[in-house]
Amino acid sequence: MPIGKVESFNMGSQNWDTYIRRVKQFMELNDIEQRLHVATLVTLVGSECYDLMCDLCAPDLPEEKDFDILVKLVKDHLEPERSEIAERHIFRQRKQQNNESIRSYLQSLKHLAKTCNFGITLEINLRDQFVSGLYSEEMRSRLFAEKDIDYKRAVELASALEAADRHAMAAGGTGGSSQAASESDGMHRVGGARAEARCACRRCGKLGHAEGRCRYKHYTCDSCGEKGHLKSMCRNRKGNQKIEKTREILSIALQGANQQLLCSDVACVEDWICCVPIPAP
Repeated sequence: MPIGKVESFNMGSQNWDTYIRRVKQFMELNDIEQRLHVATLVTLVGSECYDLMCDLCAPDLPEEKDFDILVKLVKDHLEPERSEIAERHIFRQRKQQNNESIRSYLQSLKHLAKTCNFGITLEINLRDQFVSGLYSEEMRSRLFAEKDIDYKRAVELASALEAADRHAMAAGGTGGSSQAASESDGMHRVGGARAEARCACRRCGKLGHAEGRCRYKHYTCDSCGEKGHLKSMCRNRKGNQKIEKTREILSIALQGANQQLLCSDVACVEDWICCVPIPAP
């Protein structure tokens, strides 16, 4: 009874080199003699791939060929030699997508790099493309600020920042659920401390912390050169010059009660006043 199992080769979706490595491990695990390697291969690959082998080997039969020669015949047919420049171009075009995890993004880059022939510069190229292709401008700026950062450190730091953002969103989501529940009652009431915690920071645009505690309070803006905010929050940036207030919290003091009405993520060009009738408690 053989140990393990190797399925038939799917020419439409599987990689031939990867499949052959699995076949070799299967033969080694089961102590299959070298003279039986070709017989094992043609048995495992399935009818579709075997028909291809017959066409490639004609007028000879696949089982009459040496194992390595048979493997190369199929490889050259399925995976013709690629243009190094074209492969590297595809690699350089790969960017992290919105909501794509760091792990998934990095795995895709590694897969594309396999056909780029980077050699000893593999980690340098992976680091450069990994950082420049990050979706988050804040995360990318944070990594740019690091001196002499290598590939391993870049991945570790980006993963840590991703985890921190995920935890912050989870904490914010809890508050959001409570607020949504209060909306069903027709009222939005929060304490002053909680309102401050949900106010968007003018330095980085994120919630959950005061401006004085923002990690970017000493960061130099890539747009205006001033310290204290990211490029995405720069008021001098083209397209943002007319927007005087972004992501601000409008607090309406209720007469006779130490409470506030919270309205989040408000962008306006001019000052305006909105009168909201609120029934007395």
